[in-house]
Order: sequence, then C-alpha cells, then structure tokens
Amino acid sequence: MNRADMRDKLIMRIADMGFRNKLIILFMVISIAPLSALGLLSYNHASYTVQEKVYQTMLESLSQITYSMNYFLNDIEQLSMYIYSNEDVQQVLSAGSSDRSAEDRYRDGQKISAILESFVGFKKWDIEIYLLGKNGERFFTADVLPKQYRNINANWGLFRKARLAEGNSVWDTHYTLKKLYDFGTALGNGRLLKKIDTGEFLGFLVIDIMETALVDKYAKAHLVENGQIYLLDQFGNVISSLPKHQIGTKLQADFLPTVLQGTKGYFQSRSRQGQEEMIIYDTSEMSGFKLVSVVPVKEVIKESSSIRTFTASILLAGIVAAFAFAYVVSNHITHPLRKLRQLMKQAEKGDLDVAFPAKYKDEVGQLGQSFNRMIEKIHTLIKENYEKVLQLREAELKAIQAQINPHFLYNTLDSINWMARIHRIDDISRTVISLGELFRYSIRKGNQFIRISEDMNQIRHYLAIQSIRFRDKVSMEVDLDERIMSFYTLKLLIQPVVENAIVHGLERKSGPGTLRIRAKGVGDKIVFVVEDDGIGFDAWRPDGRTEDDPGTGTGIGLDNLRKRMELQFGDAASLHIRSEAGVGTTVVIEIPQIKQAGDEHVQDYDRRR
Repeated sequence: MNRADMRDKLIMRIADMGFRNKLIILFMVISIAPLSALGLLSYNHASYTVQEKVYQTMLESLSQITYSMNYFLNDIEQLSMYIYSNEDVQQVLSAGSSDRSAEDRYRDGQKISAILESFVGFKKWDIEIYLLGKNGERFFTADVLPKQYRNINANWGLFRKARLAEGNSVWDTHYTLKKLYDFGTALGNGRLLKKIDTGEFLGFLVIDIMETALVDKYAKAHLVENGQIYLLDQFGNVISSLPKHQIGTKLQADFLPTVLQGTKGYFQSRSRQGQEEMIIYDTSEMSGFKLVSVVPVKEVIKESSSIRTFTASILLAGIVAAFAFAYVVSNHITHPLRKLRQLMKQAEKGDLDVAFPAKYKDEVGQLGQSFNRMIEKIHTLIKENYEKVLQLREAELKAIQAQINPHFLYNTLDSINWMARIHRIDDISRTVISLGELFRYSIRKGNQFIRISEDMNQIRHYLAIQSIRFRDKVSMEVDLDERIMSFYTLKLLIQPVVENAIVHGLERKSGPGTLRIRAKGVGDKIVFVVEDDGIGFDAWRPDGRTEDDPGTGTGIGLDNLRKRMELQFGDAASLHIRSEAGVGTTVVIEIPQIKQAGDEHVQDYDRRR
C-alpha cells in the first residue's frame, strides 16, 4: 500500500467517524497545537538560556584558570631570571674546567644544588631545574639528567629558541618519541645564560614543568562528564590535556583553526564521530597559550532535564483539561443530533408515534421540526394509501365477481373435447386438452418453483398446439437430460422464450424452420438453450424485443423474465441472447440447481444476494 492509499484510507476513516468524535478531535487539535507549540518554544528558550549560562560560567572558569596559569608562568620566568643573576651561579659557570680541582667542583656542586633545591621547595612547585654550563658543568634537581640535556645542541628545540632570544625567557612544548625518555614533562622554560658584565656565553638554564603542575591548575575546569580539556600552544600543539593526549603533537580536531584564529569565546562543532560538541576557549595574553574545553552538548542538555519534565507536565495537564472540555462541549452539541438519530431509527422500524422535542431554534431545532413535519406527512400518506388500497380491493372484488367461473371454463373445454372425440376430430381434441392444461397451469396459485419435468410437460402441451397450427412449417426438437428432471425451476421460465422464438423468429420465416430446446446440468448449474433458425435480428433492446417489435404475444417480455430471475436468484442466474439476421436466434438461460422448492429456498438466494 503506497502513501497515497494510506492517506485516502485515513481520510475515509476520519470521515466515517461520528460527529461527536470529530468534534472531540477538532477541539483537541485546536487546543493541543498551540499548547504544544508554546511548550516547545518555552522549553527551547529555557534550555537555550540554561546552556548559555553554563557556557558562560565555563568560559569565566577558564578565564580564571588562565589568569592563575599566567601568574604561575610569570613566577617561573622570575625564578629563571633570579637564577640567571645569582652571583654563585655566574661564578661557577664562568670558571674554566681546567682551573678547578675536584674538591672545588664538588663544593661548587653542593652550593648550586642547595640554591636550586631551595627554589624548588619554596612553593612546592612540581618542576625540575637544569643548569647546563658551557664548561661542561651540569646541575639539576631531577633524579636523572635527561639524555637531551647531556650534550648541548644549540640548534635543537628549546636551546635554539633560547639562543635566538639572547637571554630572554622562552617556552617550548615538551616532545619525545620514546616513552623511555618521557619524564612527565609538559612544558619547558629556557634562557640563554651570559656573563652579566662581559656578555660571555655561559650555557643554558632549563626549567621543566611537570604535567601534574599544569593539571592542578585547570582540572577544576573539567566540570562536565565525558568532556575534554586541552592546553595548547599558539601553533595548536598539545602542552597538556585531560584525558591524556600525546604531549607535543598537534591536536587533530576540526575546530582547531577556529580556536587558533580567535582569542576567547565558545561555539558549537561536530566531532568526527558525528557528536555535537561545544568548544569553549580562552587565550593567555602573556604566553599565547590556549585553554580549550570540549563539552558534549548532550551532557549540558541534562542540566535542563528538570525544565523538560516541568514543561511536559504542564503540557500533559493541558491535554487532559482540553480533552475534558472537548468531551463535555461535543457531548452537549451532539446530544440533540443523537436523539434525532434514535427517533429516525424507530421510524425506520415502523414506529411512527415519535416526535422530536425541539427546545431551541438553531439548526438542530429546525432539523427536528422538519422531522416532525415529515412524520406527520407520512401519517397522512399512509392513511391516503390505505384508503386507496381498500378502494382497489373493492374494485378487484367486483371484477372477480364478474369473471367467468374457472370450473365452468374447464367443464366447457371438457365438453368440447368429448364432442370432438365423438365426431372423431382428433386435432380439436388434442388442442382442447393441451389448452386446458396450459390454462390450468398458468392460473394455478402457490409456489413459484415447480419441477423441471412438470414445466417441460407444459412446454410439450404448448408445442402440441403450435404443431397443429403450423403443421410442417415448424419442426421441433426437445433434448432433455433425465438427471435434472427431479430438480426445480422457476414457473413460466422457458415458455415465454419458446413463444418468442416461434412468433418472432419462425412464423415470419418464408420457408420451414426448426426449434430446438435443450436442458442439461453443467457443474452446479442448470442450462436451458432455446435455439431457432428463424429470421433473427441485428439489434435488440434490454427488454428482449427487436427494434420493430411492439411486444410478445403473452405480454411477458424477456425483460420481465430477466427481472424475475434477478429477484429470485440475483447474480447466480444469467440470460444471454445471440442473434443474427437471416441466421437465427439462440437464448441461453442458466439457473442454480434447486433440489427442493419453497419459500426457504427463495430466502436463501435473497440472503446470498
């Protein structure tokens, strides 16, 4: 079933509903549509407002963390500057490696280590400090000196940036390809060390910030479940993240170009898995680092679940109230119509002693008054018709009294028969006998169904009379299946057809002709065929007459026969006529096989129709 058929079927189903149900549906649609629209708009506005508040709150939180991180990075830069300007550091890194004894080097190492440890423990920063002297001295607070700090490569990463900055503080994202050398460092601060008075190159100062130190700063911004937060440098490389991400690699995300171009704000994006996300970011004015929070929209929508529940409750209450109102109003409006329909059903069953109590003068009241006038008119018509029927019956009674007594007619025909037999005029005798049987058969009252054998006997009587009339002009052939003789057929079913064949087909033929009558059983049908080789015709009307034929001799045309068959059998019977001018006519009648006669059988076919 296609969509158009389903739509038409739905329209028909609605059209077939009762008027009260239609009114209820109409009221519900009129009420629910604006309620639903208002609820949806209210929920969307409230949800949007809640989300905006959440995003603004998260942005403010990021701004606070950015400020705290700026303060932290500023402290690191001041620390590196203090170490750079420290006299002991300047002296130790300025000393040549060949001018110092092992004892001096040990004593200097203890002195520098104490200075570095004091800085590390002052604020309990999670950092590691490395002093890398040109003279080969290496001082550090870590347990192990990383491989990349053992030999200074002035063209590598942090060292290159520090060399180009010529003593200013620089920042670099930590990156390692081998996890073996990953000491948990997230960010490195570097500075080129020079002798203050001469500007001589002394080495490099590196302060590595552990990722835990940064995570402590921004972890509080990770407020939404299943969210992510990234600390990126100005090129989009990951400095630190939650959940863990490969440090030093460029963040692979569709929203990254927008974040790198902007300074602060939030916007909606879609992940590569198709999930809607809200991107909230802020940029450090000091370092250019960007703090980015990725929040799944569905998690934020959970915050507005109470609004959704409240809106749904209001909408449900509105629907219940609208239904109650619609039911009461529609019931009040349709009650008079239902009362009128009940009175009409009573009138259909024959109870005409009904009247509609029209209380109001609206359309329903006017309809009820019209119904009352119609009932009064029906009463008048019934009375007039009853009087006419009485008058007609009285006229028929008088006509019956004036008719010839059937017994007198039979006795007269019997007298004629005996007179013909006395004078040995056999043709007259046979004709009178056949005429009497036909007369008795045609006026006999009772059931409309008779046995086929009895009906065929009457056909034989009719053919006997016609054979005396036409002599050798008409030859007649009768072929009957003996197995169907005990079945029943409709009274006077074949006789009008036979009469039409003789009178309108064979009688008008210039030469001799033949009439054939056949009857047989085919499946669950009885088939009668009446065939003649008379004059035939090219056109015929639905009543079975030719265009130039005013009627049949019996007054029972084929149209009457067809109507009788339809009334008795419905679609179970059929009548077909085939004719050709100059060739002849064939009439085929099919009726059901009837094994018993009576009103019960007729009612069975009525119900089947």
